Amino acid sequence: MYFRIPDFTLTGCYVDQHSVQIFAPGKPKITACELLKMSIITLCDIEGAAPNVTLTLNLPTNGSPLQDILVHHCVTSVDPAMLMSSSVDPLDDSVYSGPYKFPFIPPSDSFNLCYYTSQVPVPPILGCYQLIEEGSQLKLTVNLKLHESIKNSFEYCEARIPFFNRGPIAHLEYKVSYGQLDLSREKSLLVWIIGQKFPKSSEVSLTGTVTFGAAGEEHPTDYVCTGNTAYVKMYFRIPDFTLTGCYVDQHSVQIFAPGKPKITASRELISSDYYIWNSEASAPIMYKSLYY
Repeated sequence: MYFRIPDFTLTGCYVDQHSVQIFAPGKPKITACELLKMSIITLCDIEGAAPNVTLTLNLPTNGSPLQDILVHHCVTSVDPAMLMSSSVDPLDDSVYSGPYKFPFIPPSDSFNLCYYTSQVPVPPILGCYQLIEEGSQLKLTVNLKLHESIKNSFEYCEARIPFFNRGPIAHLEYKVSYGQLDLSREKSLLVWIIGQKFPKSSEVSLTGTVTFGAAGEEHPTDYVCTGNTAYVKMYFRIPDFTLTGCYVDQHSVQIFAPGKPKITASRELISSDYYIWNSEASAPIMYKSLYY
């Protein structure tokens, strides 16, 4: 999922992950997980013949329909209209609003049951990154804001600021409004640990200056991040939350196997390739792709 917002450049891909655990009496658990560029990851480890399983994804009222759906070959049947809904062609008015039902016979190894995309109105964390050269040092400013619609309860949240094609950080001066800033052992990466919550204002900031020593072969290089082209990469995980609102109802999971299985369901939002590019330099252009 890629998008641009005035005053800063951000490209992001989020992962809505739902996990469904099915415990069959006297047998190992069956686990199904759903990944937002999004996929359902499934692992079934059972004895004997694989059972028929049916999993249904549900959307909230007025939720954005799922698009670009690709299914694993173990899916035994699917509504053709579900596969026709596409986000590639803006003139394509095909909309499939459900139900999103996936009957399948699981293989024994972990696999992606399906992939899909969905329209998300806003990124969960808005950001602005400015990196400017002033003489022999770099001056950096990072501002982050948690969107008001996002649950402010993280398992972890941090911003990583790498420096490529330069020597080790020889001198660092900084000020953070919240959290703590660490320097990596290789002295080429700043790690801003925000923690498990944003402050009440939902905004945090980092300012600082960095100077570098002589570059060596052991220091990281990157053919994209040359000059002042640079990024901040976000890492976060929010339990019991999804951007789409899409969920797996544990009562809708059907498993056709002996015994009475116990089913539990959970969901979480995980960042993946969530970049905030330096607004003071050029940034790579991202093209939408359905290849996973």
